[in-house]
Amino acid sequence: MPFLSVASANRNRSSLPRRQNRPLAALSFLVIAFAPFLAVAETLTIGGTGSGLGTLRILAEEFAKGAPGVSVVVLPNMGSSGGIKALAAGAIDAAVISRPLTEQERALSHVALDYGKTPFVLASRNPPAQGFKTLADIADLYGNERPVWPDGSAVRLIMRPRNDIDTTLLESFSPAVRQAVQTAMARPGILIRATDQEAADAIENTPGAIGPTTLALILSEQRKLGIWSINGVMPSTKTLADGSYPFSKSMTLVRKPDGKQAVVRLFDFIDSPKGRQMLANLGHLAPPGK
Repeated sequence: MPFLSVASANRNRSSLPRRQNRPLAALSFLVIAFAPFLAVAETLTIGGTGSGLGTLRILAEEFAKGAPGVSVVVLPNMGSSGGIKALAAGAIDAAVISRPLTEQERALSHVALDYGKTPFVLASRNPPAQGFKTLADIADLYGNERPVWPDGSAVRLIMRPRNDIDTTLLESFSPAVRQAVQTAMARPGILIRATDQEAADAIENTPGAIGPTTLALILSEQRKLGIWSINGVMPSTKTLADGSYPFSKSMTLVRKPDGKQAVVRLFDFIDSPKGRQMLANLGHLAPPGK
């Protein structure tokens, strides 16, 4: 028997005995109260590293256009490890991470989609055209107790926590950069921001600030940040592909093997030609063979 609409119920109310009005009124109330739930049959929840949240929001919005009845919610930053823990606990349907899965995590037989690498960059509001000519310039910047810009204004280094992947990636530039970053981390008053979004906010809004982030985050969140060239090479998917810019962050989306059918469809969409093109536009280089 089809649902009666609120309009038809009201239209026929006067012609029905008083005893029948109450069930119709109750049915009308249920149609109104549960309409949102009837429209959305399934909700997917994604969480994890801040580096991937902006990209996943854009991809999820496009996926939902072709998936009637599916709603996708991307949660605020909970980090790669937090995302994996939430996935294991059943609190989310997919986790986005920016580090390799550990042996313990792989033992859970998670399904992992390596959806691309994005250039790992140093950014500020107004980077100079010449950027960093050598890695030694970066080491000098971080190793200097009171670094200044060419105009004499103070440099404000925006750092990430000691065990954060961004700190690890920055230290991987060279042994001299690693030593300089460790020296800077121990400096009183250094600005350390816990999440990708907090770091990007600080780089955007702190006068004289510079710090690490990714091309994907800048593009997907439309950040007002410029990227520094390093060794005379501007970070991009093209320079990442040809090897002239070697610094990147690998992005992976993870789900349980017995996850919802809708999350399987989301993975398929991201790995489709349309999803791959969107990823490329958002600063990702597809894995080999894609």
